[in-house]
Formats: sequence, structure tokens, C-alpha cells
Amino acid sequence: MPNASAASNPPLHTGQSINTKLQIGGSARYRYENKQNFQFGAPTAANSQDYWLQQLRLHMLWNASSKVHLFVEIQDARIFQGFQGHVINQQKTPNIFEDHLDIHQAYLDIFAPIGDMNTRIRMGRQKFNLGAQRMMASLEWVNTARVWDGIRITSHISPKQTLDVFGSRLVPVNPQRANNHSHTPSRMFNSALSGVYYTDAQHWLTHTQLEFYALLREEASFGDRVYTWGHRAAYQQQAWDADYEIMVQTGTYGHQTQRAHAAHIGIGYQLENLHTHIATAYNIGSGDSNPNDNIHQTFDNQYPLNHAYYGYMDFFSLQNMQNLEFVAQTQWASTWQSRIAWQSFWLLHPTSDAWYHAGAGVLKKARTGAAHQVGNELDITLKHKLTSIPGTLYMGYSHFFTGTYLAQTSTNKAADFAFAQVKLVF
Repeated sequence: MPNASAASNPPLHTGQSINTKLQIGGSARYRYENKQNFQFGAPTAANSQDYWLQQLRLHMLWNASSKVHLFVEIQDARIFQGFQGHVINQQKTPNIFEDHLDIHQAYLDIFAPIGDMNTRIRMGRQKFNLGAQRMMASLEWVNTARVWDGIRITSHISPKQTLDVFGSRLVPVNPQRANNHSHTPSRMFNSALSGVYYTDAQHWLTHTQLEFYALLREEASFGDRVYTWGHRAAYQQQAWDADYEIMVQTGTYGHQTQRAHAAHIGIGYQLENLHTHIATAYNIGSGDSNPNDNIHQTFDNQYPLNHAYYGYMDFFSLQNMQNLEFVAQTQWASTWQSRIAWQSFWLLHPTSDAWYHAGAGVLKKARTGAAHQVGNELDITLKHKLTSIPGTLYMGYSHFFTGTYLAQTSTNKAADFAFAQVKLVF
């Protein structure tokens, strides 16, 4: 699972050094995806799809001085649709599939002490990956990924304590033109996001990383002013690890009072002789028990890394959902890694709130008399680190077993997902 602190995940500046001040590099990624029955029997072309994704990135890092760095990255992302499901809109904005030769990142880093603290000021188009990324992540699985325009001040209070303060706005991808902040139909892309994130890496508690944060998402035309108050702790000692995260939301959502919450708790153990890590976790995101009382109780999941947490088929986000997972991850030799995960899903309020997919959109509306159990997902993945050429091979298969909810609302027919990916780094 991702476990990066708020201030410890700058982009990886791989590549070739032209001189002592200039580095260039990039990556090329190709992925095939096949989706079967993803609309659970709905009579639409989107029910089953297959396509190829291509992503090319080139970057430059210029160390103008010890206190000033400039990073620029361009991206070209495209989709090539296959034999079924020719329904993906390659022209719409925002777009998660296509981004024709655009500026992906472009920021200036200024390193300057503020009082006794070593501080970095980052200004421009950049990526945010905060904590375990349950609220804010660049989401690299998506072909275009996420970037924000903004400013971020990272101060190292001590060698083990970091404070991040930032203000930003997510960049909508326009596949045909330069990406800008033109108004979109999405409240998330129109929102300003600011926050404070504090990370304590084993300063106060041995073997434990503590995180505290406050986020504010604002979108006036939708009537959104959502405050998220969060705390996370991650413990690791010898073979054991555990973590929890608690999030509470106040403010307004759609001109309604926002009162929502979410939580995660997990525990894991490393089987050294088998080179295998086993883990289990429970996740819950509140839903709305009464859509007519002017109180919005559905958790606002915002900009998360749902793909890594709630099933690789992307059927769920941390909204009106509870989830139980079991994961076994094995290292084979030095270059192969396998992962097997079993996920079970329930809706908290299936009769008064919707089923939300990983992009926070409605997969199915609330249904009178609907059951809570949606189904179970099995994810099997295999990853190989290339040695002759820097890069990785990555492939996987997922199967969704339908539960009572789906049997009542649509179908008993299961869904399937398969992918194969190669990524080269240069």
C-alpha cells in the first residue's frame, strides 16, 4: 500500500545528466485493457470494451543553483479503441484517456530557510500525493494522471517533522488544446483545493508515523465548501505493520450541510520464509440516510487513489460503502512480484443513496428495497522488473462475483477485467 508522507514524494528525476546542472529523461508506457460486463448487463456498448493506451513523457530538470531548480515535463497520451465498446469520448474535457502533447508538469523550486526550518517553495503545475493518498493523489494508473496548478510550501521543522501548506486547482485535460482552467461540468475540476498537512516520522512515537491534516475544497457555483479533518497513524516493527486513518467532514455540499466521515484500519504481517506479506483491512465511507433533510452525509472522496485500495476494477470509491479486504503479496526472486486480493463490498444505504464508482460518479442510483451486499472482487496481478532495460512488465486479471444487491437490481452475471502493460524508463 502507498505509505509516502506528505513531503517525501517529489517526482523521480530519472534520466541522463547532460552536465552538472541539467538532466533529461522520460518514460513510455503501453497498456491493453479488456472489460466484460462492466455495466452489469445494461444494453449499452459500454457494457464491454477493449482498448490500447499509450503514454509518452519527456522531462527536464535544471539545477540553476543550489537554491533554484526548474522541472518541466511534457506528456502525450492516447487511446486506440479495439473491437468492442466504441463509446469512449476522445474529445471531451476533462479526459482521462487522451492528452495530445501538452505540458504535464512545470514548476519552480526555491529552497530557502524560514526561521530555523529548511523550506522548499514549489510554484507551478505539479503533483500532490498526500499521506496514504486516500484523499489526494496523482493517480498514475489513469492514462493522463492528475496534476494541479498551485503553490506548495514544505518546511522541515526537524529531521523527522514536516509541515506542508498548499493552495491549488486541479487541471482539466483538454485532449485537443492546451490544458487550462475553463469551466467544466465537474465540480471537482472546478474546485479550489487548499490544505495543511503535518507529518511526524517517529519523532513522538517509536516505530510510528503520525499525520494530521486539514483540507478545504471550494466550488461556489455548486455550493461546495467542504472541510476535511483527518488523522493517520502507521506502525511498523519487525514483521508487523498496522495503520488507521480517520476523516471527518463539515461545511456545505450543494448548498446542504455537510456531515460525513470515513475510516480505514489495517494490519499486516511479513512471512519472511515465504517472502510474503499478508494483510487485512476494513474501510468505510458514510452515505446519506435521508436525501430530503438538507444534510448531506455522503463522504466527499475528492481526489483519491481508489484504484489501489477498493478493487482494480474501479467499481467503488469511499462513499456510501464498507469494504473488507485480504491481500497476499509475494516477492519471487529479485525481479518478480505477485499480488492476490479478495475484496467484499456492501452499500451502507442502498435505498437512499447511490453506488459510486472510483471516479465518484453514480454507477447505480438508490433503489427501494435493495439489499446491502453488492458482491466480491478477486484481483490477481504479476509484476516483473526488467533488468536489461529499466522498466516493468505488469499484468493482471480481476473477477467480480455478484451479490444480492446486483441480483435484485440488474443481473447475476459476473464482470471480468484483464490488462497487460509494459513501461520503459529512460
